[in-house]
Formats: sequence, structure tokens, C-alpha cells
Amino acid sequence: MTLDAATLPMTGWTARLHGDNGHPARLVLDPGGGSPITYSLLPQTASGQLVLGAHLTRPRSGPASGMVTLAYGVAPKAPLTVTFVRYRSWRPAGRQQTRPLILGDRVWLAECGGVFDEVQVTAGGHTTTRLL
Repeated sequence: MTLDAATLPMTGWTARLHGDNGHPARLVLDPGGGSPITYSLLPQTASGQLVLGAHLTRPRSGPASGMVTLAYGVAPKAPLTVTFVRYRSWRPAGRQQTRPLILGDRVWLAECGGVFDEVQVTAGGHTTTRLL
């Protein structure tokens, strides 16, 4: 079953794909209290859009002191791994790998509880890094 819309469990953000002629042409993210974020999805390969964006936000439910890191991008044909990385000068970097949610076989979204400094996405031997 292919999902064209989903509500992310930790942040409560909604993600929807809007298409032209049956092909996903836009990703719309709605944080539910601000302006929606829209990205055009290129019909070419996903290598240039592997990571579209990343945000640090408060969770919809739970303690207000907690934070959630959200990242998303265009899903390539190869399997991908999403790793959230935290750097601290006084201790080794923390790494948390998460399983992404895939929308329409075209877009991936991943959430991770906590504050992270970057997200690394690897697919087909190619790694893209997005700083937060």
C-alpha cells in the first residue's frame, strides 16, 4: 500500500504529496500552527534532492522540554539509511539511525527524539549531509 499522506507520530506534522498526471510533483509539510512548507519534486533522479530539509521542533504531545528532530527528502531507488548525528566537544558524537517513512514511493520522512546537529542520508554508496 502506497501512502500519499501521513501524520508523523512524534511531531504531529502532516505530509502530503500533490501530483500532476498521477506523478507526485509537490511535497507539502504542515506543522499545524504555522505556514505549510512546499517543495517541488524534480522528475529526475533523487541524487540532487536526497535531503530536502531538516527541522528541530517540539513534540505535539509529551513533556514540553523534549525536542524532536525531523528530516525529509526524495527517496532514491536504492535502499537508504537515515542517521541523526549529535556532536559534543567533551564526548564522542552520538548517532541514532532511524527507519524512514516512505510516501508515494517518492519521499522519505524521519523523526528522532532529541536535539541533533546534522542528518546523514546514505543511498547507493552516496552520502548527503544536512546541518541543522
